[in-house]
Formats: sequence, structure tokens, C-alpha cells
Amino acid sequence: MREDRTFLIVDDERDILDAVERLFRKECRVLLAESPEEGLALLQQHDVQVVLSDQRMPTSSGVEFLAQVRKTYPEIVRVLVTGYANIDHVIDAINRGQVYRYVSKPWDPNELRVIVSQCFERWEARDERARLLAELKERNEQLEQKNEELKMLDRLKDVFMEVVSHELNTPIAVILGYAFLLRRELSGYESDVIDKAVRGIESGGTRLKNIANRIFKLLEEDAPPTLLLTQIELRPFLEDLRADIEPFLQKRRQTLAISTAADALTVEADFDKLHDILINIVMNAVKFSQDGQTILAETSAHGEEIHITVRDEGIGISDEDIEQIFDPFFSTFESQYHSSGDFEFGKRGMGLGLSVARRFAQLHGGRIEAESARGQGSLFTVVLPRHQSAAPAIADESV
Repeated sequence: MREDRTFLIVDDERDILDAVERLFRKECRVLLAESPEEGLALLQQHDVQVVLSDQRMPTSSGVEFLAQVRKTYPEIVRVLVTGYANIDHVIDAINRGQVYRYVSKPWDPNELRVIVSQCFERWEARDERARLLAELKERNEQLEQKNEELKMLDRLKDVFMEVVSHELNTPIAVILGYAFLLRRELSGYESDVIDKAVRGIESGGTRLKNIANRIFKLLEEDAPPTLLLTQIELRPFLEDLRADIEPFLQKRRQTLAISTAADALTVEADFDKLHDILINIVMNAVKFSQDGQTILAETSAHGEEIHITVRDEGIGISDEDIEQIFDPFFSTFESQYHSSGDFEFGKRGMGLGLSVARRFAQLHGGRIEAESARGQGSLFTVVLPRHQSAAPAIADESV
């Protein structure tokens, strides 16, 4: 018996009720009512899908009863049993939508079973349609909400770019301007220390300018930036990167140790973008390691892939944060760690570094994997193909 199907029969003749019950009791739940009033009471107590009513009853007609059912329970499928003499009433009831089907007396058991089965199928089809329409409405509402959120994010991005562009480009211009003046004023002095310091300021300022330009172009363009591919020898590449961040390592009394599987290990990549990938990861290791700790950068070959790992012994990343660290503008849920982005312990910037790093890795057909636990340090692995299958395009120098 189908427990999800309930069939109500209304007839003032008990023998008819008993006969219909015997016919359907193995197929569905059967409710019996000897009057329209008793039938309405049962409808209030049970979830009924199909109602069958006799036309001729003492207190009211079957059409009147089913019209009331339609008004109160419009989803119920209604069937009328009538003799040939009342066929005009049946046609009128069908035309007005009060009745879905009618059965002529005397009814045939097999025919009645087919009609009732069709009624249940009609109810289930309408119920499924209503459910699907409700789901569609809910999804449309969710899509509208997401669309509004995207519009808001787009507006926030525009405002962010306008403000941060000014906030970044102004100090960069000042740094490069003073570096130019400093070199001109000190042109007569012979000092390796001064020359190295000025070159470091110029190099850092220029690289910061290029990074800013790449970030804004990454945000502005729908099309991915192109790659200017070269063969990069990883050992000297990492040595140069260590020289770039040496002032920060000295300030924090930290060490960047480098270990390579082979001195001649190479990868085909865009030099500047690979530098940006690793500088973001290594500087995060600097910021989130204690003073005096060691950061380890290692390279290894794995078939047609190159792995570059950066491991630190720092404060680690919480389970809550690690799922979102590569999302644009995500820094942390913990507001005490936010700052303007200096490289003091535990300070965080705008939340773009790892997002840009992942994007650049993906442009190479690679990825970045992160493993961490609170208080146990972090391990970032940059995975890149050793060779790019596509021919390199000519890159815009501003990328």
C-alpha cells in the first residue's frame, strides 16, 4: 500500500463505501464519509490527494460538495460519480473546473481503478511542478542576490583601485624621485656601500611600481596577462631573491636558507611573474616567523614538474583562514593582524599578494598548495611545468 496516497470517498450508501474500500485498500489509504459534512471534517484531519463523491446525497449534491472542496483545497483532484440522468450537471461541473473526471453508474471496478490511478498521477505531477517552480524561484532569488553582491563588489573594486592607486603610486614616485636626486648629489663620492644602497632603493622602487601596475592590470582586464617566457636557472634566481629581501631578513635577524636538487635545475617561466610569486610567499614567511627563525626555500624535480617550496616555523594559519587565503582582498578574520602592510611580525596587508601569486602560477599551467596548522608553521609549494607547451606571446612591459 502506498502510504503517501490518500483517497477519500463520500457516499450516503454504506454498501458503496465498503465496495470502494475493498477495491483500493491494498493500493492506498482509504477514508470513508457518509455525508459531505463528514467528508469536510476528514479533509481537515488528513492530507488527501484524491476525492470521489456521489452526485445524489441528501444534504447537498456532489457538485456542490466538490465545489466547496475546490474552494478550500484547490490542489485536491476531484472525481464525481453520477447516473446518466445527471450528465448535464457533470458537464457543467467539468467546464467550471469543479471536477477533474466523472464516473458513470454503475461503475466498472477496473475502469474506476484506472481513473483513480490517473488522478493520483495528476496530483503528483502538479506537486512536482509546484516543487520545481518553488526551487526555481528560490534559485532566481539567490541569483538576484548574488548579482547584487557582484555589483557591489564591482563598485567596491573600482573605489579600491582609485584610492589605492593614488596611495601606492604617490609614495613610489617620491621614492624613485629622491633616489634619482640622491644618485645625482652623490655622484662624486666613491663608496660601494652608498652605491649599493642607492641601487637597492632604485631596484626596490621600480619593482614595487611594476608590481602595482600588474595588480591593477590584473583587476582591470578580463583577459589573462601574457607570459614572456625564458629559461630560468633556479639556484641563482633564489639567490637574487634573497638579496632583494636581505634588509628585511637583517631587520628580523632571520635566515633564508636555499636548497636545490641540482645547481643547474631550470624552469621555463616568466621571470618577473615567478619573482612576484615567490616574493609574496617568502615575505609572508618573513612576517609570520619569529625574529631569529630560519625560512627554507627548496627546489626539486618531479617528472615534468618543478616544485619550489617555502617552509617556515612561524605562527601558522588557522583552519578557518587557510581555505580563503588565496581569495582576493582576504587577509584574515582576525582584525588585530591588519595593518598598512609593513613587514613587522604578524602584520598583514591588503590581501592581494597570494591571490596574485596563485593567478600567476595558473597562467603558467601550475598551482600553489598550502599546508599549515596554528602554531606549527606553514609550507607553500609552487608547482610549475618544466616546459610550456604553448609558444610564448610578446608581453606588454607593464604587465
